[in-house]
Amino acid sequence: MKGFSRKHKKRIELYLRCLSSVCIESMLGYYYIPYEFHPSERWLRKGVMKRALADWKITDAASLRERIDFLLNDGHCQEYLDVHNRLSALTLKARERYLEDAKDDPDYKKMAVVGKWMGMLPSADIAALGGGWAILLSRIGRIYRFLSEEEAWEIKQKAAALLQQHYRSWDEYLTAFAAGTHFIKEDIAMKHSHHVISRASNILGGSKLAYNKVPWDLSLLPDKSASGSMSASV
Repeated sequence: MKGFSRKHKKRIELYLRCLSSVCIESMLGYYYIPYEFHPSERWLRKGVMKRALADWKITDAASLRERIDFLLNDGHCQEYLDVHNRLSALTLKARERYLEDAKDDPDYKKMAVVGKWMGMLPSADIAALGGGWAILLSRIGRIYRFLSEEEAWEIKQKAAALLQQHYRSWDEYLTAFAAGTHFIKEDIAMKHSHHVISRASNILGGSKLAYNKVPWDLSLLPDKSASGSMSASV
């Protein structure tokens, strides 16, 4: 973490918390934008951290690293793209007939979800899902001492840089994250998008976080030279 001024580092940390806040479905997602997890929360039986670890079947440092690696290198992206490509080869009416006839298919729900998102996410790029979750799990891994502070920082930086490469705005990121969430949860009714919409309102709406403090293209690079002098504005 050398080369970062205190002000710039705090700004990046807020940016990372915003990116990962959409992983938290409860109202606590708002709380964990301005605040980081606390070690005492490890003992909360129904806490956000325990639920996240259970959802991703993480029990130790090794399983955490394995999950983060999967999220950053695939994160269900290829599976989503394969379904998208299969459906996009059909006309709208042919696609509707195909999905109607596929209701007994074990992958029907995932196909139906992709079908619903084709107009809103024509790129079929759900890297947002893996990037957002990699950041959240790194935050949790630091609290559980599965990762050192330096390791967690490097993973979060890598994930954020990946997201900036894939998307041009908060809107694009949040749309892709919602699509990815519905896909892995096989949520045809789209019940798992309310928290994403709420968080989008918080980041892009009333609080103006995206405009005042965490613009999408926020620099993730160090802002201090080796000698300690400022080399970039913050």
